[in-house]
Amino acid sequence: MKMMRYLLYNLILVIATPAGVLYLLCASKYRALLRRFRPLTSAYESRPLWIHACSVGEVGVASGLVRRIRERFPDLPVMLSVSTLSGLDIARAGLSGITVTLAPFDLLWSVRGFIRRAKPRMLAIIETELWPNMIREAKRCGMPVVVINGRISPRRFPVYKRYKRVMPPALSLLDCVAAQDDTCARRFKELDVPEGAIEVTGNMKYDAVTTEFAADVLEMMRRENGFSRHDVNVIFGSTRPGDEELAAACWRALKEEFPNLRFIIAPRHLQRIEEAKAPFQEEVVQCRSVAKAGNLNWRARVFVVDTIGELTRFYALSSVAVIGGSFFPGVEGHNPLEPAALGVPTVFGRFMGNFPEAAALLTEAEGAVQIERAEELPGCLRQLLKEPMARERIALKGRKAVLNKRGAVERNVALLTKYMERGE
Repeated sequence: MKMMRYLLYNLILVIATPAGVLYLLCASKYRALLRRFRPLTSAYESRPLWIHACSVGEVGVASGLVRRIRERFPDLPVMLSVSTLSGLDIARAGLSGITVTLAPFDLLWSVRGFIRRAKPRMLAIIETELWPNMIREAKRCGMPVVVINGRISPRRFPVYKRYKRVMPPALSLLDCVAAQDDTCARRFKELDVPEGAIEVTGNMKYDAVTTEFAADVLEMMRRENGFSRHDVNVIFGSTRPGDEELAAACWRALKEEFPNLRFIIAPRHLQRIEEAKAPFQEEVVQCRSVAKAGNLNWRARVFVVDTIGELTRFYALSSVAVIGGSFFPGVEGHNPLEPAALGVPTVFGRFMGNFPEAAALLTEAEGAVQIERAEELPGCLRQLLKEPMARERIALKGRKAVLNKRGAVERNVALLTKYMERGE
């Protein structure tokens, strides 16, 4: 029965592949993903540790782990594979001394070829990229396979449960799942991961977030973008459809009342830049790429981040951070720890299903503000902008809450070390 599930899964993939190839050929912005059929790998003198992350968020989590592994094992080759082009760009920009490559599609021949060329000693999967062929082929080649920072969101868990009887039973092959918390550990157990293979090591997102920038770095950012120390910057981070319209409504409500106010809009996906600018047509809008090139418009009070990998620095330059994707159903929020760790008072909506633990941690510590309805946001921002002491109090509590939860990276490095010894 288990073999039949794998056969059915692979048959479906083979049938779907021509349509997938045609789509990638027609969609120019995704055409580079065709390389995932046969990703490039480096030649290694010794077998590398293979870490797999899905996209930007998982790469951010993996980065701290990779750096700590490189410090502890400087001679160990590390290969990081990612599933998306945005994740690839972020990984290559932020990590040096390792191989960064696109992951193979979960086609049997693609995965087998990738493993044959790279010859990894172990596979460590970040969070929830649980591809059946990737896991099964790694085990077939004698590799330990572990999930690091394991999580299954409340939204995805019912889907996994619904299809677990027809999907290949790859999760039962895992050597270890290092879960973020007890809730995630329970969910993995219900999905047939052996109970003895589950540990709770904490959430590496707390370790991955930046907690400070050098003063000269921030001063350079201010100069490049035409910011002043007297500006009051409100940043809308990782915005999704609908968020920019909400931001524009807040801007119209507040711009006259606060003459030093500046809004910074950072869309989650760069292909939405023009869409993100549209609600601000009445305003002078400055884009980061234009400012960086030296073409400053000093009249602009609305700033759009159209570059990759700079969101955290713009958080550090802000007086208030607003988390995109959290005010309307469908997305379930983005990481509120990033601004909170930098001591920036953070606001988000009720839809934080992707980060329930982080949202609860910050709100319970009074280190963030959560609102129930999007219409409340202009009033919430007005109150924060009027009360600098309240902003400072929220900022201090939020930063302290994040710092107190760090340490998962060290626990996961110890776990990886144990399993790497088995994979040698």
